[in-house]
Amino acid sequence: MTNTETSVVNKVTSLQTLLGFCIGKLRDDTLDTIDEIEGWVNEIVCKPKNKSMQEKKNRCEVCNSKEESYNLELHHVAGRKHDYRTITVDKKCHYELSESQKTWDGRWLQKDQPENVRLGFLLMGIHDVLVLKGRNTRNTAYEELAKKLRQRIYQTLNMEEYA
Repeated sequence: MTNTETSVVNKVTSLQTLLGFCIGKLRDDTLDTIDEIEGWVNEIVCKPKNKSMQEKKNRCEVCNSKEESYNLELHHVAGRKHDYRTITVDKKCHYELSESQKTWDGRWLQKDQPENVRLGFLLMGIHDVLVLKGRNTRNTAYEELAKKLRQRIYQTLNMEEYA
């Protein structure tokens, strides 16, 4: 092998090593983001009723802004009529999420919906929170998860009532 050929092989090997390192870093960062999203969503879904109605965090869970406690509010993810689960949001995010709820399926306005409809509204609320969080944090992984929920929401809202 000539010196020129050896030099080219070394450069390609160095390039492959550098790209491999960068790809590994991207993989790690992506998995960290997915783990973060999964933990946050599970925290919302698994939060007991007594904790959900009393616990207010010290920052907005959607845009991450740190606010004085009087500027933070509890947002009912599915709407107060349909589920107890809440997240802490600042007034701007609360307004946007509440306005979005007004565009949901008309059954959202009525109390005492079947379980599948209430579950559908919870999924819609999680969807809206993910979309807004993705937009506010510029992290598209939240929006990607929201996209994956859309078909499930439609199916859940249109299921026959559980037997």
